[in-house]
Amino acid sequence: MIEEDFPNVSPIALVEQAARLMRDNSLHALPVVEGKGLRGVIACEDIVYRGIADGEDWFFAHVEDYMTRNPNVALNTDDNSSLIALMKAGRHKWLPIITANREYLGVIKLAVLERFAPDMESAFP
Repeated sequence: MIEEDFPNVSPIALVEQAARLMRDNSLHALPVVEGKGLRGVIACEDIVYRGIADGEDWFFAHVEDYMTRNPNVALNTDDNSSLIALMKAGRHKWLPIITANREYLGVIKLAVLERFAPDMESAFP
């Protein structure tokens, strides 16, 4: 169920590279991964609100300058119902999955989880 090959970006990548990766993969956000660790998540809003809207010279900025640190995450030991509840509460279509040692494993998608719990309502009607 964990999608290990989900696109991610380095914290030292340029914001432009992250934006292009989001566009090319039809994603709204990306995990920010360094080595085996999750450093954060960068979303379209991060780039717009923390960069462009503030009038900063974001063109040569790095992902770590705008990413959200300490994002919502799921532990690889969490059960499906807890994951679905967390994702619905935060209106997430996916969450990074980490171990107790904060090692990044990939992401889990809400659509995949809901296939295992078809009696639960869809998070995004």
